[in-house]
Amino acid sequence: MTFKAHAVLDTPLFKKLDQLARTKFRERERTTHDEASMPMENLQDLWDLGLLTATVRRDHGGLGSNVASSDPATFLQGIRTVARGSPGTAHCMQVQNHVAWALDEMGTAQQREMFVKPMTQSMKLSSFVGSEANRKHMYVLKTTAKPVDGGYIVNGSKNYATNGFENGLAIIFASIEGETEYLKSHLMVIVEPGMKGVTANHDWYRPTGMRACPSPEIYLDNVFIPHTHVLGEPGAYPKGRWQGRFHLGFAANYLGAIEGAYDWVIQGLKERGRGKDPFVQLRVGESQTLLHGAQVVFEEAIESWTRGDVLASELASMKAKSICAHAALTMSHTLIMLAGSTALFDEFPLGRLVRDLDTHVLHVGHDRTAQIIGAAELGESFDSTLQR
Repeated sequence: MTFKAHAVLDTPLFKKLDQLARTKFRERERTTHDEASMPMENLQDLWDLGLLTATVRRDHGGLGSNVASSDPATFLQGIRTVARGSPGTAHCMQVQNHVAWALDEMGTAQQREMFVKPMTQSMKLSSFVGSEANRKHMYVLKTTAKPVDGGYIVNGSKNYATNGFENGLAIIFASIEGETEYLKSHLMVIVEPGMKGVTANHDWYRPTGMRACPSPEIYLDNVFIPHTHVLGEPGAYPKGRWQGRFHLGFAANYLGAIEGAYDWVIQGLKERGRGKDPFVQLRVGESQTLLHGAQVVFEEAIESWTRGDVLASELASMKAKSICAHAALTMSHTLIMLAGSTALFDEFPLGRLVRDLDTHVLHVGHDRTAQIIGAAELGESFDSTLQR
């Protein structure tokens, strides 16, 4: 039987998740948005459903869903569904799952016992932190790791650390001192609460949108990292093409956010009796066409991962990410025109969903996406992992 990415949406799990996203998650969103605070109640609901370790192998306590597994859909469709009510919650879920997945696949048996097992026993919120100011290259970091007896001494400043590390842990990217080639120098270290020299700045993150996924700065001042807290060999992340596995998580968030906005506006138009207006019909038809196209390419990109061609799947995922972003931004303008200015009052979800889209789409460099796709099409050299 051919794998179909949409099939999971009809399961009891997803019917419950969709209802949560459109009701409780959306109702709580105003408070978390205003406060730029963690959506803890939403995340507890997701943990209760097993969705904060969705990417972890089933025999290790997870749902076994990631693009390298036989079920690439559950995790990604979960992000999409959650984003209909709270894109910030969906991003917290995405990052936590990326951490759990990396630890589960690249970690030693000891590390799985130390770090993955606790995630299946109670809610943990962890961060995957490569971002830093003025880095020269995605895999060449200003944050440094100096080899010492028993491990490394790490120094640096990181930003956009979604979820922080205080309620779980953070996987921090650094470059090993003395190595100039990133396939030999790129290092992942695990930072836990209480480690000497690790601090966070939670006042830094005050964007216009995506405020419900707080992403502090993390500072590392002569932090000793024992070998037990080094994930994989140097270069394991770029060699494993891990960045290319994450493209569809962003596409899922864009798509879910605009689906949530679209459904809310359509319901309002029907309730106000505006469905007979031919100009309203025209704009809704245009939006539905864009939305349908984004939905199709998103699910096709998920399905591409079951065919065994990693490079083709990365490119398909990048195309889906770009198409979902462009469709969402175009639709959002049309939707607010259809809904009217009152619909942007704080008591309604539309304004927050649009601000979340505007902010989150900017987080990924879509010019870079298009350039890489163009290079591939023209037969030139490219690396489809060198982009968020």
